Amino acid sequence: MAHRKLKLSRTEARRFLLDYHGLGPERRYAGKAGIMDYIRQAGCIQFDPLDPAGRNAELVLQARLERFEPSQLDELLYADRLLVDGMDKVMSIYPTADWPAFRRTRERARSRYGSIPEVAAFVPVVREALEARGPLLSRELESGVKLDWAWSPARQAKATMESMYLWGELVIDRKQRNQRVYQLAEKLLPEELLDAPDPHPADEDYARWRVLRRVGGVGLLSPRMSDAWVGTSFLKAAERTRIFRELAEQGRLVEVETEGLSAPHYARTDDLERWLDSGSAERWSSQPARTSFLAPLDNVLWDRRLIRELFDFAYIWEVYKPAAIRQFGYYTLPVLQGEAFVARMEPGRMPGGERAVLGWWPEPGRRPTRDSQRSLALAFSDFRAYLGCDRLAVSEQAASAEPRLERLANSRPRRARA
Repeated sequence: MAHRKLKLSRTEARRFLLDYHGLGPERRYAGKAGIMDYIRQAGCIQFDPLDPAGRNAELVLQARLERFEPSQLDELLYADRLLVDGMDKVMSIYPTADWPAFRRTRERARSRYGSIPEVAAFVPVVREALEARGPLLSRELESGVKLDWAWSPARQAKATMESMYLWGELVIDRKQRNQRVYQLAEKLLPEELLDAPDPHPADEDYARWRVLRRVGGVGLLSPRMSDAWVGTSFLKAAERTRIFRELAEQGRLVEVETEGLSAPHYARTDDLERWLDSGSAERWSSQPARTSFLAPLDNVLWDRRLIRELFDFAYIWEVYKPAAIRQFGYYTLPVLQGEAFVARMEPGRMPGGERAVLGWWPEPGRRPTRDSQRSLALAFSDFRAYLGCDRLAVSEQAASAEPRLERLANSRPRRARA
């Protein structure tokens, strides 16, 4: 099959990407079924424990689902067991059905951590405690031994349970805030899933699967290096380029040509063809612009250079920068309106604990209109519902940047009837 190329205008490419992620004119995902639909399409959503206004995974979903409640995600993870916490693009949430495909990832973890003497020695202690006592936090076990570990020294129990989790012997029973309550995988996952063979036993098949999965994670992606490829260190740039070319020749990827993109980008063929048949132009022209607050590690932002080139929006997550050199805030959320990024918003809490907009930075040259303000008010109404609060305080900085922000953040606009 010939390598297929398709030319999209910048407007079409932006709309494809946003529609693909459920960020177009209308919300197409709803409830727990909608969460599953989106995560199956994207492969995974990234987990991060920081929680200024919900964790990253929850922020990803609130931007896509109307009336999203964090409890819905918890139920899918820890009651229904249709989703699982695991390593994909770093720590992620992915469909439990994909567990067999990550056998290599778990085997690498066993090889890396299982040979550490202190870990190997404590594994039987963990197994016995979980059999006898049920699900446990790592701090409920103690040995008095500490190891050099990840960011800082860790107790032997913590290091061992994390290692057993990474190699798949333990899974997360539930979370207490950000603390993992562990249980033996055999107690929570079905035997047929745990014993299922790797569906991609050949290295080449596995590499193709990972490339297709990551293209699906972003929607439109280049083989060049970006944060989108974190977690696939076994795939070097030259190999990614080769696999992209082969998948295009097989008809599984389409090369998309768009003015302003400095490298070839690709979409999965089925995704692009579905979008081309969806009547996108009519939907975007007949619907008012929708406003969404995006998570810092949202899938649509995984390739920041793509966002800069396609949307003229340069986003940097400044959470690890010292406060004195931040251009914007500690944990800023990109504000998407229609097919343009119009601002950055930093959510958080006031000293007394009240939910707040701590920072607001409009994009240069953006002039608010009556329609854009109404769209923003609707987005804030949804955001307050997601946070479970009636009101958002507005900091002096945010009010100075947008004098109408307090009113917009706390108004109760009526939605137009469909």
